[in-house]
Amino acid sequence: MAVAHVMARLTIRTRLIVLSSALLFVLIGTNFYLDRELAENSAGMVKAAELLGVIEEANSAQIAFGEMRYWMTDLAVSLLMLSERNAHAARARMEQDLDLLARRRPRAVAAVRGELAQFEQLAHKAVEEYTADHRVIGNSLLAQASEHGVAVNRLLAASVAELTHEAVAARERVVAGAAAATRVSRIVVSAAVLVGAILTLLVLRSIAVPLNRLVVAMNRLNAGDLAVSIPAAGPDEIGAMAHTLAAFRDTLGALRKLIDEQRERERELRAAHDQLKAAQANLVQAEKMASLGQLTAGIAHEIKNPLNFVNNFAELSRELLGELKEAVESAPGGTRAEDLDELMTTLDGNLAKIAEHGRRADGIVKSMLLHSRGGSGERRQSDLNALIEEALNLAFHGARAQDQNFNVTLERDLDPSISPLEAVPQDLTRVFLNLFGNAFYAVNKRRREGGDPAFAPMLTLTTRNRGDEIEVRVRDNGTGIPPEIRDKLFQPFFTTKPTGEGTGLGLSISYDIVVQEHGGSIAVDSRPGEFTEFTLRLPRNPTAAAATVATGASA
Repeated sequence: MAVAHVMARLTIRTRLIVLSSALLFVLIGTNFYLDRELAENSAGMVKAAELLGVIEEANSAQIAFGEMRYWMTDLAVSLLMLSERNAHAARARMEQDLDLLARRRPRAVAAVRGELAQFEQLAHKAVEEYTADHRVIGNSLLAQASEHGVAVNRLLAASVAELTHEAVAARERVVAGAAAATRVSRIVVSAAVLVGAILTLLVLRSIAVPLNRLVVAMNRLNAGDLAVSIPAAGPDEIGAMAHTLAAFRDTLGALRKLIDEQRERERELRAAHDQLKAAQANLVQAEKMASLGQLTAGIAHEIKNPLNFVNNFAELSRELLGELKEAVESAPGGTRAEDLDELMTTLDGNLAKIAEHGRRADGIVKSMLLHSRGGSGERRQSDLNALIEEALNLAFHGARAQDQNFNVTLERDLDPSISPLEAVPQDLTRVFLNLFGNAFYAVNKRRREGGDPAFAPMLTLTTRNRGDEIEVRVRDNGTGIPPEIRDKLFQPFFTTKPTGEGTGLGLSISYDIVVQEHGGSIAVDSRPGEFTEFTLRLPRNPTAAAATVATGASA
């Protein structure tokens, strides 16, 4: 209890330092002891390994000497050069092994070399006697050499036995030391665990109880109980936490009011965001109506000609009806039928022309209405070349209505092999109107500002059948597009035109129609001061292509 009381008066940091220091002291002592024992064991293992290496060298020397004895004996008997070479090779290997063995057993090696010299001397003399065909003397010399050979083997075997005994002793010392170190380490570790457990229990008890009280208070605060009682602040870190928790409780009410104000602002931001989306939709509709307004003059010009034909032929038909009436009333019977037939033929032709130009005016009005209905039209088989011609005609007359001096050379290279394409025709017409309008604007700007009287504005249209898709190229020789803004062309509200001349939505809407709605692609190539070319690729099966584009965008 006294220890617990003392612990309670210390700060948590001090308690943990005491606990950690005690455990660290035990671990350092244990580690020091184990390191020392490990070093001694390692040295013993190294010594044993060295002894095993020396034993291997001694064995190798003994084997090499055995080969040397064999080949020297064979040389004395057979006098073959092969035996002499093999004997020299065995002698060289033996000398290498003896050099290594001499580091550990210099005296034994010196004795071996002495006996080996005697063996070699007698063996060579035996070879000479056998060569001279003195076989009795040769046999006697070989017998004497054999005695020295036995002495060499005995010396080497004795070295191997001594070294083996030393290696076994070294290994036994290592094993005994490791066993002792293991026993001591177990005792030390057990004592450290016991002391650590006691100290840890005391420290945890002095920390857990007040911490538990703080946890209860924090849980009630999390539940929204601002009247919760906070434990009294003590001298340690838990007391500081209690003081902080009390301050947190006092400020939580103020924070709630901040949160309510933030939620109100979020509601206002959501409303503003909804208003912004509505304004964006209105801007898109405004762009559509603006482009429609720009075409109004051109459409009026297109309608004016068929209406003039209708009015003129209607007036002429009225006059013919008067002539027909007079002819019926006053003409003699012999000529009435012929005159009536001529007047009826002329009148029929006039009525046919009235009907033809009436249909032409009706088609122009229908095109205008389709363009004004937006992108919710249904897909149907559409003649792409006809859509391009229609949009080009409307865009040209719209440009002429804005500037009577405007003129441009139109070059068409429309592939007649293009079969009808499944598309929303009014939306593709809007795309072509945007591209043609931008092209007319660019060539007219270069004409006005370029200062080149020989400049001739030109727009080139090309369509090609590419199998599963149709390619459309729109190229003008206008002002061109700088490289630094080329990547921004299809961004909403981006425009290079002066304020009041463009909304920046034309190409953005065109991109959505071609890519998102029809599953195609649109790319631009340009060189400032020379040309701009837009390339559209429209798939023949836009439903599947658009689904693929949508899947890729969502991924």
